[in-house]
Amino acid sequence: MHFSPALAIFESLDAHILMMIFIPPLIFDSAFNSDFYVFKKQLGKIMLLAFPVLAICVGLTAVCCFYGFRLGVYEGATVQAPSWAMCVLFGSIVSATDPVAVVTMLKNVGASKRLTTAIEGESLLNDGTAMVIFLIMVEIVEGIEPTWYFMILKFLRLAIGGPIVGWIFGWILTTWLARIQKQPVLEANLTVVMAYLCFFVCEHEYV
Repeated sequence: MHFSPALAIFESLDAHILMMIFIPPLIFDSAFNSDFYVFKKQLGKIMLLAFPVLAICVGLTAVCCFYGFRLGVYEGATVQAPSWAMCVLFGSIVSATDPVAVVTMLKNVGASKRLTTAIEGESLLNDGTAMVIFLIMVEIVEGIEPTWYFMILKFLRLAIGGPIVGWIFGWILTTWLARIQKQPVLEANLTVVMAYLCFFVCEHEYV
């Protein structure tokens, strides 16, 4: 009974609040701790894993869901099997993983820097592919038929616009930090605030 008020408040929370709390530090930490030199060397493998391989993973997950759910739905049942659009939507949600534990384990056992960077870099970029698929499939599930022009524009906006906004905020942060001398608390606070501010700007409906 004592948990009832807390559960009621939690149920009323917008899902975007949790995302805005946890996603910025996770993305910033992954990008900040990446070895940029090794990242450039592994960029081809990272792009391969983050885009076409993730799309294949989404497709295979959708196929398993589409035919797997139909095995448990008998003819005349009140529960309807999910459509292809719903299965692809589900695949886009579960396919983009965040291998924090895996990367930590690889670092502890002294694994190759190239392998660790490839896995961490893929997790850093695969969210963009999954997000594009998710946003498109949500509209299809809701009954909206997006055009090819709309899908390409959305992908370019996230894949190219995101890094541009991130570069702008990174330039502002580094320029600001260069003017601060021997103030570690201010430097740490400014870095955290800028990471959240960049995410909030990118999440704005006009951006």
